[in-house]
Parts: sequence; C-alpha cells; structure tokens
Amino acid sequence: MKLYYEVYGQGEPLLLIHGNNSSMASFNNQLEILSKKYKVIGLDSRGQGNSSSNDTKLTYELMADDVNVFLDKMNLKNVNILGWSDGGNIAVILGMEHPDKVKKMAIMGTVLYNNETSVDPKINKILNQQVNEMNANGISENDMNYRLKILLLTEPNINPDSLKKIQAPTLVMAGEHDVMPEKHTKLIADKIPNGKMLIFKGGNHEAPQNMPEKFNKAILEFFEKI
Repeated sequence: MKLYYEVYGQGEPLLLIHGNNSSMASFNNQLEILSKKYKVIGLDSRGQGNSSSNDTKLTYELMADDVNVFLDKMNLKNVNILGWSDGGNIAVILGMEHPDKVKKMAIMGTVLYNNETSVDPKINKILNQQVNEMNANGISENDMNYRLKILLLTEPNINPDSLKKIQAPTLVMAGEHDVMPEKHTKLIADKIPNGKMLIFKGGNHEAPQNMPEKFNKAILEFFEKI
C-alpha cells in the first residue's frame, strides 16, 4: 500500500488529513497561507486521492496507524495536525495512541461515534439510501466508495473518557450548522485535557472551503499561540 503526499513551504511540520472520499486537494484554500509559515504536508488517506489500498477492513484506527507509520518513514515527531471530518477522527486516535507524535492539533467536524446524539439523522438516512442503491446496482463490497460509506455508518467507536490520553493542545472546531450538534463538539473539547472549542457562526461542515478567511485565521492563531 502506498500513501501519496505533497510538501509545501518550510518551518515546523503541519500535517493535513482530509475528510471521507476526498484528498489533500480539499485543503486548497489553506495551502498557500499555511505554507508561508509551516512545512505543510498534505497526505491522501488510504484508498483516496492518489493513495492505494488493500482489502483490509477500513477503520479509523487503521488509518491512524497509516499516519503513524508515515510519520516514522518521514522521521517526524511532534508535528502539528489539521484534521477535517474523517481527518479529525484519525487525528484524535493518533493523539490518543501516539501522543509523542502530536504537538498541537486542530480538528474540524469530528465525531467520536455515530448515533442520534452525534450525527444529524438526515445524514445517516442519506448514507443508508446510498448503500442500498449500491447494493441494488451490484456494486462490490470491495468498492472503495462502498467501503467509505460503511465506514461513516459504523465508525468511529471512541469512548469519550479515552480522550484524556491526548496530551496535545487541541482546537475542536465545528460549524454552527454542522452535521453534529454543538453538544457533541463540546463533549470532545471538554474530555481532552487541553481542549478548546470553536464554533463558526453561520458555518457548516464545509467551513474550510466556504469561509476560508475565518477558518485560516483561527488555525494560525491557535498554532502560533505559545
């Protein structure tokens, strides 16, 4: 399995981890401004973008392990991380399992589990409809789009109390109209020992793309704060 990445700029390493069925290109509104101050590493998660995959069952733990191995290969420890959606889920698990790898992390639109308290039921209804359509059309269960939909429906499964293992200062962000209720974002921020919550007023799950100035300002202020 091969992971694709690109590097921009110089300075402290800042790793970007994208959302479900996407690629590092989703951070196109962040790359230029962040790379002026950081060595920005854009990574495509397994089976997405230009990264390959295998038949191993997709879990966020597996993807966090991918990132851990990637950081070892790059000889990187103590990196800053910006994770969006799935990327936030992956960053949380990395921060729990490998606290030495994460200096600070900013996570956007992250969930600990998928139920009616953490995800808008309309989202799961749409996902289930899409999976049913794929089944009806004879799409293979090994198809990456299919596997990524199942991942969203069945993962992650993180115990909120296990977030206390995260040592990195963490900015927990979401849009005012995000796919998860504010109380779930607050739960994550409260359970991380050095966690802080930020809600983008008027924003949704796509805040990094549709309100980049506000989003980038918040990211830079957080990472640059001593």
